[in-house]
This record gives sequence, C-alpha cells and structure tokens, in this order.
Amino acid sequence: MATTPLIRTPQADGGTFYTFSSSAKDLSRTLNNDDLKLVFSKFVLLNLPDFDKLDFTTFSNYQNYMQFDTIDGAIWSGGLKADPNVSFTESLQNYALNLEELIISDVAYDNTTNLTVTERVFFKWLKECGALRFREASVLEKAGSVTGPRFCEEDEVTTGTRQYRRVVRYIGDIDIVNNVDKAGEAYTELYINVPTEVGRTPTILFDSVSDTNYQPSLKIQGTSEYIMGRNSATIHPQGLDILAWYDYDQPLSAPFNAGYTDPSANWMDEPTPPTTVDAYFTEPTTFTSVLNANIRKYPNDYGGAPGPVGFSGSAYVRSELDGISVDFNPDDYQQIVSNASIATIPQFNGSDLAESFEFNAVLVYYDMVDVSDSSKTTTNLYGILLLDNITPTTDGGYIQRYPKYKPNPTTGQNGNSYGFKINLRFDASPGSAGIDTIINDYNTFSMSLFSDASAQLQASSQIFQRQQLEIADMEIRLGAVENTLNSVSTSAFLQSQINSLQTQVDNASLAFASSTTLLDLIAKNADEIQALANGEVSTTLQYNTSVVRQGTGISVNTNTPNQIHISNNVQAYNLMVPLNNSDIQITATNPLNLNVVAPQVFAALGTYTNMLRLDTINQAGGDLDIYIDDTDIQWRTGQTMRLTFNNVPLMGSRNIRIYTDSPSRLNNGSYGKLAATIPNGDLSNKPIIDLICTEQGILTFVYDIVK
Repeated sequence: MATTPLIRTPQADGGTFYTFSSSAKDLSRTLNNDDLKLVFSKFVLLNLPDFDKLDFTTFSNYQNYMQFDTIDGAIWSGGLKADPNVSFTESLQNYALNLEELIISDVAYDNTTNLTVTERVFFKWLKECGALRFREASVLEKAGSVTGPRFCEEDEVTTGTRQYRRVVRYIGDIDIVNNVDKAGEAYTELYINVPTEVGRTPTILFDSVSDTNYQPSLKIQGTSEYIMGRNSATIHPQGLDILAWYDYDQPLSAPFNAGYTDPSANWMDEPTPPTTVDAYFTEPTTFTSVLNANIRKYPNDYGGAPGPVGFSGSAYVRSELDGISVDFNPDDYQQIVSNASIATIPQFNGSDLAESFEFNAVLVYYDMVDVSDSSKTTTNLYGILLLDNITPTTDGGYIQRYPKYKPNPTTGQNGNSYGFKINLRFDASPGSAGIDTIINDYNTFSMSLFSDASAQLQASSQIFQRQQLEIADMEIRLGAVENTLNSVSTSAFLQSQINSLQTQVDNASLAFASSTTLLDLIAKNADEIQALANGEVSTTLQYNTSVVRQGTGISVNTNTPNQIHISNNVQAYNLMVPLNNSDIQITATNPLNLNVVAPQVFAALGTYTNMLRLDTINQAGGDLDIYIDDTDIQWRTGQTMRLTFNNVPLMGSRNIRIYTDSPSRLNNGSYGKLAATIPNGDLSNKPIIDLICTEQGILTFVYDIVK
C-alpha cells in the first residue's frame, strides 16, 4: 500500500534534503524500460520567506510570509507549534507530500507520462501558505515566439503596505554527477555549483501546465483524517503530527459560503453545505488567472467540535495561478533571444542585468529522457535542500540566508561562489520513503578528489603556459646569438674590426694631442652659444620642432623649416547652437515659440566662455527651461556661459531656469542639476545673463544680470 513518507525536522548542522515520492517511481520505471533514463539536470535557488503572520484584525500588511495556519487542515490540527521547525515539517509532510502521494496513487493516474505532478504540487503548497504571488510576463520578458501565456513573480517591493520579496532567484545547470561504490554502499553524488561571475537570474518565467493528472476542478479525496497509509497506531519517529492538512478538512460553522464568513475563503467553490470534506482542490475554473484574493479565516468559522485550540484567525493573500512550473527553455526569454551574445540561461546569469541576491534553499531537478522520442523528455522536481534549520524568532522564524555577490568592476567588489555536494543512496527497506538522502557526511575519494584534481590540472596548465613563454623567449635570444655567429665567419674578420677601432682611437688622440686643440674647440662652442643668446642662429644649428605640440585653443605650425608659428585660436565667445525639443536649430527664421506649456532649449557646452543667443516669438506660457549638455565638455571652475536674446523675450510672469549635468554625474538623473533660476523681475527688455561655474565637480553656480 502507498504511504505518505514520514520526514524529520531540518537538522541543526548542515543541510537537510527532502525527496518527493514521484522521483522514486520514475527511478523504478528506468529499471524496467531501456528507453528511459533519469539524468539530474537543473537546480533552482530559492529565498523562502520568513515564517510570520499578517495582522488578522487590520489586514493592513500584504507581505508574502510563510504562514502555516492559512490551510484548513493546519487549523484543525492545532495550528502553529512553538518550534517553527516542527510547523514547517508538518506542513511539508501533511500537505505537499500527502497531496502528491494521493495523486500518484489514484487508479486514474496516468503512469505512462514522463511529466510528474511534483513541481506543481510544491508551488501550490507555497502559494497556499501565502508565500508566492504572480503577474503575467510582459513582451519585454516573454519571447514573441511563445504560444500561450507566461508568468513572473510579482515585482520586488520592500516598502509600504503591499510588500513582496521574490522567492525563486536563480536557475542553474547540474554539470557534475558521479557514482561512488565504497564499503558496500553505492552513492550518486550531485555537485551544485554557483560560479563567482554570476548574479540572480534577471527574469524567471513560469508556465501553467495542465494534463490528465493535474488539471482544473480536481478534487483529490483523502482516505481519512490521517495522511495516506497512516492511522492512529502510527508513531512518527520524532512525535510529529500525522493528521492530513486538507484544503477543506471538516464542515465549518458559518451559515453561508461553505461555512466561511469571508466569501473569498471559499476559493474552491464548495456549496453550502459543502459536499466534499477531507480533500484537496485545484483551481475550480482556470489555471492561468493572475488575480489575488485577500482572505481572512475567522475563529468562529471553526467553532464546532472538536474545534482548533487557540486559533485566533489568519489573513493572507492567495494567488489564483495553478499548475506552476519553472520555464527552463532559454528560447522563451525575450532578453535572451534579443541579445546575440546570450544563448543560455547560465550566460543570462552573468549578464549586466544580473545582480547580487540571497538564498536559503535549493530545488533539484532531473530529466526523464526518452531515448526513442526526444519530444517526450521532461524535467521534473526531485527534491528540496534546506541549507539550514529554522531559527526561531518572537514573530515566527527564518531560514539562514546566504548572500551571493556578483563582481562589480566599477566598485571593485569581489564576487563569491558556492558549491554544494549531495550524496544520494537508495534504500529498499519496506515502509520507508524509498530514498534516503545524505548531505555532505561522506568522506569521498570521488567528487572531492575530482575537484582537487581539476584544481591541480589548472595549476599545471598555468605552469606549462609560463614555460611556453620562457621557451619562446629563449628561442628569440638563441636566434640572435646564431645570427651574430653567422656574421663572424673567421678570426681574421674579428681582427680587422679590432684594428679599425684602434685606428679611430689613435686619430682621436692625435686630435687632442695638444692643449690648444681642446681650448680652440671650447672657444668655438662659446662663440656659438653667445650668438644664440644674441638671437643669431647658425645655419648649422637644427631645431627639433616635434617636441612642440598644440593644445586646446593653441595651434602650432611647423611647416616652415627652422621656424615655429604659434597662434591663439580662442575668441571672446564660443557660440552655442540652440535646439528646440524637436532637435531643430533655433534661428531668426525658426524662432522659439514661448507660448507653450513648457518652452525648452537644448545646447551643448563648448570650451572656455560660451554665448547662447536666442530668437523668440510670442509670450511665454510657462517657465523657459534651458538644458546645457555637458557630456563631452565638462564645466570648469570660472567658466562662464552668457545668455542673450536677439529680440525682446516676452516672459511675462514666467522665469528662466537653467539645467545641466546631462550624464547624471551627480546621480540625480539626466539634467538633474538646476544651475540657476532667473526670476522675471530681474529681466530687462533684452537681458544679458552670465552663468558662472564657481566649483567644478559638484557643479555650483552663480549668475549675474549684466543688463
């Protein structure tokens, strides 16, 4: 008889791995079918929310918490326990694992399909606890070639009343799988690697999957008040509760809405009185709704015998999306298909869109590979790894989060990486879960040795590369020696070279044989130096004009031999070209129309002193905004921009405002620096205004009204 596995609470030291029953059935199928192979393929990093409660009385906070008293079965079973580790384990065991076991044990279950219900059951459990909410993916997230809708989690909101923190953070590939046989025990080792260079997956798409085994309007009937295959005589190894946590457990007390005071709580559309108890329900009409329902469960609704103990009400936001599965196909992601440099999700994780994140749990997936028909290959959820146990708090608890930093070349922040090894061992003992999983407690000569060997190979490769460079350098030096030797054919050649050098030395000695020879040379040099001082240049003296370079505002002409012409190109004003908001130049024939809601002028800053002359028509309908583009030329301390008008600007009661910092160097956005506001009272008929930068870098300005 099929039974729901009994699981233990998360262990205090090291991680804890929980395996789902469907994977055991798939493993059995691979043993009896040569066309099927089970291959571990993917993993997903989760940031499970804190274990907390929304305020039932006000229902003013809509944050996604893990709440374990939002499910009817949990309420009837006594609600939350003092230890959050117990509440988590009972919720996972008595809801998710029991629901999966009931589905796959049903006589109507299609055992020939390669796609299990495990992943959809797992995400249903999270959303029934109020941990997950969704929205439909936009055209910037979902590729245009995708048929049917795709979904994303709600956007991150960390302030206000409707907060949401995303749960699914990263998609990765399982690259290394190893089999170990030691001391009579056989293990399968999985190595989960999160590289240094990656951040969170920028966009994670979800699909809603419906098939014969999991579809809308299902009622999964339980066998009793206990989880499947268990009864009152069953003793849990840790003394945990084994009463099933059903969506609708027992008839409720209210005279309407299937016994609920809040009509939204009857999301399964049970009649009044209800016709089905001790059952799980899928969404009654459609799987693809992204609507949320704000649900309250009142204590009086559960007032009948035996009645829960100490239940004071619960409130949560429930998503209507069902059949939830992670979309692992990179061709469904618009941000991947639209970028020629990205082809896979791992590359997507290393793109500029990826950011640092935190996680506290890992989902492990496997592929059911159909060798004869690749179209039947599916990806299924194998189990979940909790990286730590649950730390209790006054409000509930949390699972320790591990930060994953992505390297930042701008700030110099280093990245980090994570590696997790999971050892799986199969156990054929009757009455057990079927698969016993051991985490990091096996001193291997396999995976660890493989990792060490890979590191040594990398080090050896670096040594070989250095030796290759040294050998190449030695070859160059040896070639030079060979060339020298080849040019020196005989000793007679060497002797002739020595004789030539000796002759040159003797001639130099003769030139300076007498003291008068050296004194005459010094006197000649002194005469030539004095001539240079007098402005007389000898025809034998040559100038190296290449050392003279022109700069900003200075031109240098060296075309005439022995002459350098230096010119100053700086004029009184660098005339700026004014443009309107349509990027059309403002001229006398195309003046700026001031009679608009927000007249605007754009001009690029030049070097030195600038002048902006404007032609205008009509009376101003709003403040005149002038935007100075300092992208290419940055403001300098003391630099001035003069603003003048070719005609009388009819400003009326309006002002003139000047903005700059186009590239947002001050991090206030493009043109986020208001340099000056000139009130209309300071403006004459044809004003002349000087805007002066008093401190570069931080961009402080003053202005003078010249006229």
